[in-house]
Amino acid sequence: MKRQRRGGFTLLEMLAVMSIIMVLAGLLMAGAHMARIRARKERSKATLNLLAAACERYWTVYHDYPYPNPDYVGLAALGGFPDYKDGTEWSDLAQNVALVYLLSKPRHPEPMVSIRQAWFRKIPEEVQGPDGRPLYKVVDGFDTPIKVVRPYKSASHYVETYMRLISAGPDEKFDDEPKDEEDNEEVYIKR
Repeated sequence: MKRQRRGGFTLLEMLAVMSIIMVLAGLLMAGAHMARIRARKERSKATLNLLAAACERYWTVYHDYPYPNPDYVGLAALGGFPDYKDGTEWSDLAQNVALVYLLSKPRHPEPMVSIRQAWFRKIPEEVQGPDGRPLYKVVDGFDTPIKVVRPYKSASHYVETYMRLISAGPDEKFDDEPKDEEDNEEVYIKR
């Protein structure tokens, strides 16, 4: 007499189906992570291009790029802001804040850049600019402040022909010599 098989699945069949589902879920998660990284890189590029365009508009008005120096802007005299100074040099964050302050200053008919966009963050300290406006920093797609490089010609003067805006990239570290194209995003503005 033959045994009749009951309906249902064996343990082996269930394990095979579960392993297939787990492999597909792992592939989906990896794909979603790569898409998220790609979107953050695109946001970083868009932020750098926005700042570069604002610096170009600044050039058309003043025939020079902005000086991202807190002393020049008047932020150094404010209480609480000296925390951004490393010895005699201003930190990258202080220069970032000074650049945003210069580009967002109300002008006729409008400021060079609007701080209402998602990549501008109010600095946590209760410090305001010399004109009473709150201070902001600009961040890339990975929430790392963008580095502003404006080379010096001498101790008190900037080189007037170029500046660089650098995003740290996915590793959130600024590399002097990027190992590959995914380390840093950079916009080089030159006259």
